[in-house]
Amino acid sequence: MTSPSAADLRPNPELQSLLEVARFPYPQTHLQDYFQGVMAIVSEYFPIGYSALVLQDPKKEILKVEAYYGIGKEIHPGSCGRMGIIAKVLESRQPAVIQNLSQEPLYEEVMKGTRTEKIRPPLLCVPILADEEPIGVININTLYGSKNEFAEDFQFLSVLSAILSPVIKDFQMKREAPSSRAPKSKARPSFLDEILEEKLTEVLNKIDPYVESKARMGIFNDILGIVEKIVIKSALERMDHVQTATAQFLGINRNTLRKKMKDLKIKSR
Repeated sequence: MTSPSAADLRPNPELQSLLEVARFPYPQTHLQDYFQGVMAIVSEYFPIGYSALVLQDPKKEILKVEAYYGIGKEIHPGSCGRMGIIAKVLESRQPAVIQNLSQEPLYEEVMKGTRTEKIRPPLLCVPILADEEPIGVININTLYGSKNEFAEDFQFLSVLSAILSPVIKDFQMKREAPSSRAPKSKARPSFLDEILEEKLTEVLNKIDPYVESKARMGIFNDILGIVEKIVIKSALERMDHVQTATAQFLGINRNTLRKKMKDLKIKSR
C-alpha cells in the first residue's frame, strides 16, 4: 500500500468549512450579512446555489424569511403561515425534504414566476434549535445528492445549524429589546481559534484516510462529542461541580446541561 500524500492528509471539506464558519465574526446589526457570509463559505466547498433562513415570529403565528443566499429580495417570499413541511420540521425538530415547492406555502407563489431557477427541488429543511427549542429552519439545496436519502446532507447541516443557533438567538434577543443597553458581543479570541484549528488538524493528520473513507461522516460525531465532553467536564471542575453556575458559565440552561451530562456519561458529584 502506498503512503498517503500530503494532499490526502488535509482536513476534509466538511470539517474545514465548519471551522471557517465557526470563526466567521458575529453580526453587528444585520442577520442577512452574517447568513450570506456563512453560506458563501459553505458554497466554496459544496454546490450551494440557494439557501434561506426562516424564523418563527414569537408574537405572531407566521414564519418570516430573515435572510437568504443566492437570490434577490425582490423575488423572494417574505413570510408564510405555520403550514407545510417547514411547520412540520419545527414541530418534530427533525429535518425533512421539500420535494414539491408549489405545494409548500412559502414557495407556492414564487413558483408561479419565471425567475426561480435557483430555487429548485429538492430543498432540504433543517431545524435550528436554541436550548433544544425550535426557533427556525434553514432551507438549502442538497450538498451530496440523493444517496442514502440525504443522510450525509442532514448530518452536516445539523452540525452547521448547531453552530449558527446561538448567534441567531443572540440576534433575536437584541432585536426584541432594542431599548435596553445590551453589552456588545465579545469578539472570539483569535488564539482560541488558532489552537482549535491546530489541534483538529493534528488529529486529522493522524487518521488513516483509507480507513476513515469507509465511514466518512462518522468522524463528525466522534470529534464533536469529545470536544463537548472536555468542555463540560472542565467547566464543572472550574465551578466546583455546581451545575447552575456551570450552565451559566457555558451559556446554556441547567436542563440542557443535565441532558448533555447524561448523554456523554459525565458523572456529577
